[in-house]
Amino acid sequence: MSAEPLALLACAARDWGADLDSAALARLESYLRQVQVKNAVTNLTADDSWEPLVLKHAADGVLAAAVLRRELAARGAAAHPRVLDLGSGGGFIGIALKITWPEAEVTLMEAVERKFRFLNAAVSSLGLGGLRPLQRRAGGGAPRCARETGFDAVVERALAPLPEAVRLAVPLLSPRGLFAAFQSENPDPAEPALAKALAAERARVLKSLPYRRPSEDRERRLVIIAREGE
Repeated sequence: MSAEPLALLACAARDWGADLDSAALARLESYLRQVQVKNAVTNLTADDSWEPLVLKHAADGVLAAAVLRRELAARGAAAHPRVLDLGSGGGFIGIALKITWPEAEVTLMEAVERKFRFLNAAVSSLGLGGLRPLQRRAGGGAPRCARETGFDAVVERALAPLPEAVRLAVPLLSPRGLFAAFQSENPDPAEPALAKALAAERARVLKSLPYRRPSEDRERRLVIIAREGE
């Protein structure tokens, strides 16, 4: 590609309805450089070259910020919504979302010790209030306190197949909260396993939004799920 990846991401962000100013781009670059350094000594991601870090991993987090800010505003959410990045891994979705959407209060839930330690270091270096790591396994028992449930939005990428992700995420939502799940294909709500999971959690597919990463021609989906009656 001829254009620098961060510039391409900024252009895509504008198309998605988000604004990545110079300060936000500098924070994204700082964070992703930390990923590269840490990945040399411990496994955070198989994609450790610069272009996929920016145009694949960070791009998904920026998209999630743009979509959830719009969808939650339409539902009358608070000015500082609580968002959970479920199975955060190296923090790509949650940290990029927070940088793009500073008003959001973002929790990074990750069970793996080495990844949780990296998240702590990255969060500390970025100096962003309202961004906190949480060492906990998705579905690992009932929430231990009020801060571990009642989220305005839960976002998930590559944690589990969609039916299982629904079972893990929907119980952590507030009554009017939204679950956003990244999918490579458009899901069929009538597919038996997904239909069963949605029924069990009294949830429904609200929207399946197509998008393209700035590095790809193929269409992907961000699936938005809400509780029944919402």
